[in-house]
Amino acid sequence: MLAGLLTVLIVFTMTFGVPLAGGQVSLLPMTSIAAYLIVGLVPAGWAAFAGALVHSAIRHVWAEQLEVPRHLNRTRVLSLAAANVTMQVACILAGGAAFQLAGGTVPLTEASPSQWPPLASLGLAYLAVNYLSASAFISMRGRKPLLLFIRSLPNLLLFEGLPIIFAPLTALIYIRLGLVQFVIFSCILILASLIARNLARASRRLERRVRELNSLQAVGRALSASLDPDVILAAIYAQVARLMPAHNFYVALYDRETDEVSFPLAIEDGNEVRWRSRQAGNGLTEYMLRTCRPLLIRNNVEGTLKELGIEQIGRSAVSWLGVPILMGTEALGVIAVQSYSAAELYDTSHLEVMVTIATQAAAAIQNARLYTRTDEALARRVQELGSILRTTREGILLLDHNWHVLAANRALADFLGMAQMDITGRYLKEPNPNGGSSLLERIGYTETGLKDDCQALTGGDDVSKRETITVPGPPERPVERTLTPVRGQDRTITGWLLVFRDLTEERELERLRDELMHMMVHDLRSPLTVLQGSLDMIESDIKTGETKNLLQLIELAHNGNQRMLRMVNELLDINKLESGKMPIQVRAVDATTLLQDAVSRITPLATAASIRIEVSIEPDTAQLTVDPKLMGRVLDNLLDNAIKFTPDGGLVRLWVQPDPASAGKAMLIGVSDNGPGIPEQEQRNLFKKFQQLSPTGRRRGTGLGLSFCKLTVEAHGGQIWVESKVEKGSTFVMRLPLVQ
Repeated sequence: MLAGLLTVLIVFTMTFGVPLAGGQVSLLPMTSIAAYLIVGLVPAGWAAFAGALVHSAIRHVWAEQLEVPRHLNRTRVLSLAAANVTMQVACILAGGAAFQLAGGTVPLTEASPSQWPPLASLGLAYLAVNYLSASAFISMRGRKPLLLFIRSLPNLLLFEGLPIIFAPLTALIYIRLGLVQFVIFSCILILASLIARNLARASRRLERRVRELNSLQAVGRALSASLDPDVILAAIYAQVARLMPAHNFYVALYDRETDEVSFPLAIEDGNEVRWRSRQAGNGLTEYMLRTCRPLLIRNNVEGTLKELGIEQIGRSAVSWLGVPILMGTEALGVIAVQSYSAAELYDTSHLEVMVTIATQAAAAIQNARLYTRTDEALARRVQELGSILRTTREGILLLDHNWHVLAANRALADFLGMAQMDITGRYLKEPNPNGGSSLLERIGYTETGLKDDCQALTGGDDVSKRETITVPGPPERPVERTLTPVRGQDRTITGWLLVFRDLTEERELERLRDELMHMMVHDLRSPLTVLQGSLDMIESDIKTGETKNLLQLIELAHNGNQRMLRMVNELLDINKLESGKMPIQVRAVDATTLLQDAVSRITPLATAASIRIEVSIEPDTAQLTVDPKLMGRVLDNLLDNAIKFTPDGGLVRLWVQPDPASAGKAMLIGVSDNGPGIPEQEQRNLFKKFQQLSPTGRRRGTGLGLSFCKLTVEAHGGQIWVESKVEKGSTFVMRLPLVQ
């Protein structure tokens, strides 16, 4: 009976210890030493052996009630039980041996001063073996747990070593007073141990609750202080890690539009890792998003997943805790912690804390999302506006209500001849830092004039005011300036928009149109006059019976008609070439034949002006790939222009040679004259439609010939250009492809 009672005491004191950082303190050393002093070494050793075994079984079965982690691995359970048994038996054996060597005897019948040295040896030996064995066992779990245990040794010695002085008293109560009094004393010890344990647990819960409240307050401050998602997630993890094991932690966010789950923060084994986003499936995270309820799985995660019909994704956890991040009834995401090795690691108190953190995080994450989307939309709009400002050809100047420049584009800077940076942010009337007129003067306004225009648009119904001004150069250019008020949603004017449209090209087109009209009227009137006069004379001669000059008059009418028809055909052909609708029938053509045919057609015109035409063809000239009719017309135009500008008795040279820069793939054909040459400023526009050289030569042309030549040569995949110097003649050169 006594052995059983002692075993019960050992089991109780081992089981109901007081939790302490780095371990658990209890009255086990006192009860074990008291058992030794009462029954001796062997019975006490067996009691310690049996007590350790029973304690291991109780710890495994009722781990949740005892608030200790449960180990599901059988090997781990058996190894822990073996370690406890070995340590307790070793402590009793070592303490008993030290007690006997110091001269102590059991059972203890008195506590005289002569027994104090043996009793001290007994306690010291027991504690030494106990803590050395514990250190060896804890060191197998890693360096960090061992350091924590070593730091807690002073407290362990205080709470476990000090009660050892009551072990002799416990033994003397049994030996001198009997079993009943010993049982009463044991009940008092049990009651005191339970009270101490409950007080310690209450204190621990209170400390934990204080930590939780502090952490929640810190989370609230961190979440309300930032709209950066990364900062918010880091704050959540930092506080979760303070309150529970979080070596494996993640935050998942759900996007309903794309039905994707992303993992902006994931921690594995204490290190941050990157998890790829995935399409929403049937994992634990998706289950939480669907149910919108927290989930605590203390152990057997795989079995729980099978029971719930959830797919295993990623590593298999042993214990798992997750809570949804809810905004109203909508799940924004999930916060989860898990362990891959320890069961029963999380409890309901951890669940409550996680729910509170998730509730706080929901608003912050939603705000961060909205801020990010707004920021992205704003950046996109700014980029779009910047692209419009950069690409538009109109100059744009945006002013606030007080005429400070809010925005100006590159086109405006080019109009005004200023750097874009020197315009933005300036006040219109502010003097130019580089000297010269102010920005207000450069845009063609006076202060009074701008005030009047703004006042008219403020009080009137006009949408904008448009007028044409001249922007100072160089070069000066005509610009259409439009002033428009910028209104807010309440229709009040918040600023002014000035748009400047360059009219230089428009004026040039107007000039070309006028010149075309003049040319058409002038060039068509002459052949029409000849044609009409010839017809009138033919009619008169027929009426009078005079037929002597009839054929000559018909020839004059025919020539006038051919001239008008040629002008119209050139216009039509140019239009076809520009639109890509001109049919080009290329074939292999001998260059010598092409040049000689052109010379034979132009010779009568050259002979009339006493101009000699010289043809230079290098030997072994290859064949060209061209449309002979179109290319013949090109040569006719070039030779006609050369004769028109060559003085009487001059020389026109037509030549052909291989192009040295094309590696035998092209040929150069040139028409050279010794006329007055072409000024450099006129060469840039020479191949445009309706361009007339000054002077115009022997006769005025239509201004369409060279434009036709350029379009035709380019349609063949070639190039044409002019080389000319004043008073030294001109050469028109074509590069045309050879037959490959």
